[in-house]
Amino acid sequence: MDLFAEFDPDRCKLCGECLHRCPVLRLPVRDAVDEVRRLRDGRETRAVLQRCQSCFSCNLSCPEQANPTQLVLRRWSEAVRRDGLAARGAYYVPHEPRNFRSYVVDRLPPDEAAMVRGWADRSPAPEILYPGCNWITAPYLARTRALEGVTIRGSLAACCGETYYRMGLFDRVRQSAERLRAYLEGMQVERLIVPCTAGLNMMRNVMPRFGIELQAEVEHIVPWLLRRLDRGELSTVRKLDLTVTVQESCYGKLFGREFMEQPRELLARLGVRVVEQPLHGDRALCCGIAGGFSPTSAFHPADVTRATLRALQEARRTGADAIATYCAGCLQMLPMGQLADPRSRQPVYHLLELLQMALGEPVLGMGEKRRRAATMLAGVTRHQGPALLSRRRIHLPPLGRMEP
Repeated sequence: MDLFAEFDPDRCKLCGECLHRCPVLRLPVRDAVDEVRRLRDGRETRAVLQRCQSCFSCNLSCPEQANPTQLVLRRWSEAVRRDGLAARGAYYVPHEPRNFRSYVVDRLPPDEAAMVRGWADRSPAPEILYPGCNWITAPYLARTRALEGVTIRGSLAACCGETYYRMGLFDRVRQSAERLRAYLEGMQVERLIVPCTAGLNMMRNVMPRFGIELQAEVEHIVPWLLRRLDRGELSTVRKLDLTVTVQESCYGKLFGREFMEQPRELLARLGVRVVEQPLHGDRALCCGIAGGFSPTSAFHPADVTRATLRALQEARRTGADAIATYCAGCLQMLPMGQLADPRSRQPVYHLLELLQMALGEPVLGMGEKRRRAATMLAGVTRHQGPALLSRRRIHLPPLGRMEP
């Protein structure tokens, strides 16, 4: 099943199951059929183009494997090419000189800022851990002996372009993919360990669709960590007496049930018990950032906040002690949402942090995580806020080559 092939109108039977089963829209079947028909005809929709989070659940729900997500992305692409992007959206766009990630990186503690500067080294390295944009804004995740001996290389300039893909900005997808390939080839990288499922998906599934293949072998960090445990390279000193609910990565479901079981296997080895959310697996909700992907939203704070609060509500309903995620983006979004919802007090841990705890290492406290979330929110308020009242629209210029 190729979840990244173009929408196939011959396969689509207008059954409406894709949008009826969508965890975000949950449309009645009759409305879902009408929305799909509008999408196919190139007409304005009442809900899907405005509220879709491009999480690919509809591709998994489609009984005919017609790939409706790609139809939504195509319509978004047409709209942005024609009308431009609302100016407020630029603050969340990778590679912009000032964006929500660069704001956080510029305010990292000195020791973490030094780590990020070190990761920007571009001398040859056959095997690297490619941190991706989200890890670069949370470099404390790398302070563990679980990554001992691993070379970490990456920068915000070497973004994989996943945000562009989820927004339908296909020109930027191709440009960022070409930059990333040149960046890796320049370092003669043969093997990548990727902690970010978004980056993994881009490298394995999306970039080849744009004619860009990486020569390097690419592996996700969770199976790599499981092997280190199997080989005795990592020895835990205690079992964690915790019940967690897993905040699924949007991409976890695209890699299949076996992939989604790997984080749960790692948790089980650490003594952690998992309580699944009402919406999980193929129907899991995004952490909230995707609430802003549509051109209609262009990362409007109200849309992003609403989506994040819904994810937190799902987690809270489980009664779990904490939220565990294997996506560093979720690790940042959920504490940001907790600033707006005092009922959501569950600690949020990255899988690697739970491993650190089992190894007897300290982890960042939730107070500090919420302070960092407040820093990110301050950047949004300061730089995106003035654009909320503007009707100005922008067309993103082509990406140039990365500076050496």
